[in-house]
Amino acid sequence: MPLFKFEDVEINYVKRGRGEPLVLIQGLGQKISSWTLQMPYFRRKMMIIALDNRGVGDSSRPNYPYTMDMFVDETKGLLDFLDIQDKIHLMGISMGGMIAQNFALKYPETVKTLILLATSAYLDPDPYLEQTKFIVEKLDLDAGFQKKLDSMFSKSFIKELKEDKILFDALKNKMMLENPTRLQDYINRAAAISGHDTRESLHKIMQPTLIMAGTEDQIIPFEHSKFLHEKIPNSILKEFPSFGHGSLLVEDAEKINDLIWNFIEKHLN
Repeated sequence: MPLFKFEDVEINYVKRGRGEPLVLIQGLGQKISSWTLQMPYFRRKMMIIALDNRGVGDSSRPNYPYTMDMFVDETKGLLDFLDIQDKIHLMGISMGGMIAQNFALKYPETVKTLILLATSAYLDPDPYLEQTKFIVEKLDLDAGFQKKLDSMFSKSFIKELKEDKILFDALKNKMMLENPTRLQDYINRAAAISGHDTRESLHKIMQPTLIMAGTEDQIIPFEHSKFLHEKIPNSILKEFPSFGHGSLLVEDAEKINDLIWNFIEKHLN
């Protein structure tokens, strides 16, 4: 995959399909591959642009604390590099949703719609960092993967996953083995979350906004999405009973993709 040079980092990205651009921004420790079940669906309908922000995947991982402005500006830099002239549809999950909020606030003229998945206007990352440190330093691979599953997905999905060895092993490889995010990377990226607070600015987001979250999210409780909906004027909130933090991209992905597409389609030229 190509690399884009931005200031002191190289940013790994993919660009697929044709049509209006949909930009995908993933969560704290996740890579482009976290959109595996979304990219084939949306690339048939529009242009897909996804990137590994600094600190994950195949992008540079400099060892210093990152800021939201760094993530926002490298995303804008990539769009300029790709000569994207159309307004974008911007979708982010978890930390990616925080970056998306800050992007929409800093570059409102470039955003047509906003899709915020399992995210927040304000969040203390320390509890998640403590859990991540415990997984990395205290648990073996299998136990660490189980801990991640428990915090990310519904019990019913985990049960189904364990009955499908091929899918189970594929997900373990993507989450734990394939170019893994290091503890140092989690810490540097989480510094941006510590500085993230859009609570007093959400009323300025005027773009049509779709907010989606699971009611059983253990990492960013559902109330955070309700707050976003209350403060963003032109927003819709979709709740998913029993879904955990990572469920939206994996569990019943076809239904979720359809819901997102139905929202985006209403705002195409």
